[in-house]
Amino acid sequence: MFRCVFLLIISFCASCSLNHGKPIATLIYSDVEELRDAGIYQVRFTSDVAILELFKSSIGQGLICAVDDDLDFAVAHQIKRSGYGLVERIEDNSVYKYQADVIFREFTGEKGAEVFPEGEALSRWLTNRSYISCVFRVHTTTYNTYFSNVMRIPTVDLVQAIDKK
Repeated sequence: MFRCVFLLIISFCASCSLNHGKPIATLIYSDVEELRDAGIYQVRFTSDVAILELFKSSIGQGLICAVDDDLDFAVAHQIKRSGYGLVERIEDNSVYKYQADVIFREFTGEKGAEVFPEGEALSRWLTNRSYISCVFRVHTTTYNTYFSNVMRIPTVDLVQAIDKK
């Protein structure tokens, strides 16, 4: 009996994620432009933390943006209208500069169905909004999911990038 209880306790502890203890990054938006009329938007920003060096390995990391007011950035949660982009460092010796190639999408409610708006359709999403909210998120197998502080991207900048076609 003792052996069964001991194995049960070990299995519960093995499934727990550890607190990562990493500093929470503050991201500061710089600018955005559309990448070669491809419906991909390069969002540039700085950070007070070297965000790409936080963990030795990860399952996934990137910039995730909520177009509407749904700010649940958890990995298991599906934001209806969102943007996601892989982040890469822009070489600069003085600060941590980054860019993310963000693609916007909308989950339609049907299993696995998504719409990828561009141009005028994406502009309509942004109408009557002052900004969209984004975080840098890292998911690992060992630690709790890491989230930066929320960065706000002015929608006027996104609309200008869309309209430059």
